[in-house]
Amino acid sequence: MEYTLPAIYNIPAPPYFLVLIAALLGLACGKAFEVSLKQKTDDWVNRRSPIPLGNIVELRLTLPFAGICLCSFVFLGSALTIFAVSWALGFTMAFFVVSSSAILVWSQMAQLMKTLEEGGSEALEITSIF
Repeated sequence: MEYTLPAIYNIPAPPYFLVLIAALLGLACGKAFEVSLKQKTDDWVNRRSPIPLGNIVELRLTLPFAGICLCSFVFLGSALTIFAVSWALGFTMAFFVVSSSAILVWSQMAQLMKTLEEGGSEALEITSIF
């Protein structure tokens, strides 16, 4: 008598394609974020923008940053499922890692922009941080 496993135990193929696509889209969103951030600081330095530099809640910054976070979430969750972690556990872990990292990076960037606005580029010297 031959015993077969029920269909509930079928292991799906690892999502290599999702990892690759998320990495490529994440790099594209990162480049868009870099360009937007440089454009915002250039506008502030040349006084073309009346918006304070510390105000980072703009669509041109939040949209690429949200894209980076979403792509990081998909990349990390898919990468964890490659290593035999279930989809639910992998994406739950990815959500907590990416959301906490995103909050920390966004708050650090806001603080850095306010420091730059108040003290200029001299305020960003490494000796003044520590």
